[in-house]
Amino acid sequence: MRACSAVLALVVGLTGVAPAASPDVSIEPSVAGLFVGEEKIVEGTVTSAQRDGNVVHLRVGTAPQDLTVSLVIGMLSNFPNEPERYYVGKTVRVSGTIQSFRGMPEITLHDPVNIQIVGISSAAAAPPATEPAAPAVSKARPIAQETPITSEQRLDALSERLRQLEQRVEQLERSGARGVH
Repeated sequence: MRACSAVLALVVGLTGVAPAASPDVSIEPSVAGLFVGEEKIVEGTVTSAQRDGNVVHLRVGTAPQDLTVSLVIGMLSNFPNEPERYYVGKTVRVSGTIQSFRGMPEITLHDPVNIQIVGISSAAAAPPATEPAAPAVSKARPIAQETPITSEQRLDALSERLRQLEQRVEQLERSGARGVH
């Protein structure tokens, strides 16, 4: 370990550049608690989800050594509709700083760029026998067709959302002006 640190220091000292971490290096949710305060990539299956106002809490991994991923759903966020249903049963790769909340590891996300679906569990692929099958029409695209959102696309979407909000504010101002005599 000491030799690795010395080599890393030598590389940084000679080049002025720290080697980039491999983007595919991820940790299991069961060990996330060991990395509190560090930015990590965690990969695991979303076993349950719960909405609390504008925050959706995803449980990744199995209790008691699981990780909570809290999605903060803001007015300009681009998370999928009903994320508490969308992510359950899917294997996700989450990047962010691991925090401790009430003794449990948690990553808080404000941007869907930091959560990627990398697979679907077999339990999520087929509906349970006790429930009727879901209708064939689905809003979600198949995972194979999902592509990362580029910065330009995200900026375009935010600009469009801002334009819509400005129009709504103008409508409200006009309707408020009519009601005041």
